[in-house]
This record gives sequence, C-alpha cells and structure tokens, in this order.
Amino acid sequence: MNKDDFGSLVPGFLTSWLGHRLIFLIAYAVFDVAILAYSSLFDIKRNLVFYAILLLSICWLLALLWDFVREFSRFGKIWRGQKVATGTASERLLQEKVQWLEVQNKKILEKQRQEQTELDDYYTLWAHQMKTPIAASQLLVKEVDSSPVRHQLESELFKIEQYTGLVLNYLRLQSFHDDLVIEAVNLEELVRSLVKKYSLFFIQANTSLDLGQLDRLVKTDKRWLGLLIEQILSNALKYCQEGTVSIFLDGDELVIRDTGIGIAESDLERVFERGFSGFNGRRTQQSSGLGLYLSRKIAAELGYSLKLQSKVGQGTEVRIGIKEVELIFD
Repeated sequence: MNKDDFGSLVPGFLTSWLGHRLIFLIAYAVFDVAILAYSSLFDIKRNLVFYAILLLSICWLLALLWDFVREFSRFGKIWRGQKVATGTASERLLQEKVQWLEVQNKKILEKQRQEQTELDDYYTLWAHQMKTPIAASQLLVKEVDSSPVRHQLESELFKIEQYTGLVLNYLRLQSFHDDLVIEAVNLEELVRSLVKKYSLFFIQANTSLDLGQLDRLVKTDKRWLGLLIEQILSNALKYCQEGTVSIFLDGDELVIRDTGIGIAESDLERVFERGFSGFNGRRTQQSSGLGLYLSRKIAAELGYSLKLQSKVGQGTEVRIGIKEVELIFD
C-alpha cells in the first residue's frame, strides 16, 4: 500500500480516536459547567473562575495533543508493520499472553515438523529395505516351473513392488524439485516401455492394447512423467477385464481410455482425493487410494492438466495436457 492508502485511513483514525475519548470530552465540559455553577453559588469572582478554567483548558488541550501525537505515532508504526508497546496494564497483560502463545505455537509446530521428518525418514528407509526381499522373492519365483501359480506369484510380487514404489514416490513429492531433470522425452518410447512393464497384466486380464499416434518429443522430467502415465495405465488395467486400453495423442493431450467397468458418478468428484478408493476400490479391494492422488499432484508440479471422465459400464478416459509450460520452482 502507498501513501495515498495511508492518507485515506487518517479520517477513520481520527473518528476512532475521538470516539474512544468522547466520555472524557463530555466529562471535562460537565466539569467546567460545575465550576461555573459553584462560583455563582459561593459568589466567587468571575475573572478568577475564567482564569482557572483557561489554565485547566490549556493543560487539558496539551494532554490531549500529546495523547493524539502518541496514538498517531503508534498508528503509523502499526501501518508499517512495526511492533508497538502497549499502553494500558490490561493491554500489556494480553500482549504478554499473546507472545507466550506464539512461542508455544512455534514449539508445537517445530515438534510436529520434527516428528513428520522422522516419520518420512522411517518410511523411506522401510521402502528401500523392502526392495531387497522383493528382489530375492522375484529370483526365487523364477526357479519355479512355469505354471499358472508361478504367473500369479509374479503378478502379486509385481504389485508389492509397485505399492512400495508408490510409498517412496509419495514421500519424494515433498521435495519434488530437488532431483528434477528436464530433458526432451520421446513420448512413444516412454509409453511402450510402460506397456511392456505391464504386459503380464494385459495377458492375465485378456485385455487388448490399441496404441495410436504417439510421435512427440516432450520437454519434461522423464521419471515423473513416466510415473504419472504409469498410475493411469495401472488403474485402467485394474478395472478393465477382457476389454481394450487405448493410448493416443489428441492435439496437446495424451489420452488413456479403457472399456472397463467405469466409475460411479457419485465418485467422480472425489477420485483425486488422497485415500479415496470409491465404490470400485471397495468392491475389488485393489485400490490404495493414492494412485490418482499422486497423478494429480505430479501433473500439477509438471504444469500439466489432468481431466477424467467416466461412465459406469462404458469405461474411463483420462486426458493429460502435455503442452509445454514454464515450470516455476519454489
């Protein structure tokens, strides 16, 4: 705000200042009238009375002027954001109480931050340590003869690995820009690598793949964009048995469409909320409630739009707006 803004507040300050001192102005006027009345009652000389009233008025006006200057100075300091000393004993007491509460609040916030940091460190360590037994289990499964049971074991181990990675990426979102690497990413190569990664699930669900035109170089972070697409693809496969998953470019939007069971209309507004699994998740017990939440957060950090539309029994379509934008770093 500028000086003109400050000047516009001065009339309001004067009104407030006079309003708070109105009782004293009235009391002084009553006091003067009382002196005049008593002087008439006791036959005191008028000149002496007027002289006394004049001296009292001068003292009173000087005190009033001092009070005005002091309060206007406080008003100016408050306007500039400076701390000011309180006036009355009750104000000082309240200010001390407020300061004590501020100190306590800072201590509580600091304690919460420390506890959250420790919790994040614990889960990060846990997720990293889980990689070893997962990798060992995957090697052991390969020793099993090829059979439906082996394929099922591989599928479940893959899910465990993905959920563990989901926890890590959720924690990494807190420091998203720390390891961001912006480069030209071949979208088609990225999508094909993700499709290959989930090939076992395409086979198990008897789901066909329709890859459209994906020839595009995107200037972005490859790992985070891959994770964003992977979450959408994983969801599509999860709820699309014996259907079709289509991936193609439509202008500046990457479209991932499935012919699965769709999402209930009542759930559409909440699918991007953290921990929300919806009707489908509760029915199939396959939803972590983090996938779409992470997708929205990643898209926002990369400067992409993320739109979802779905109809029960017809399928779901997700559009990722991959138009290049200038990323703003904190």
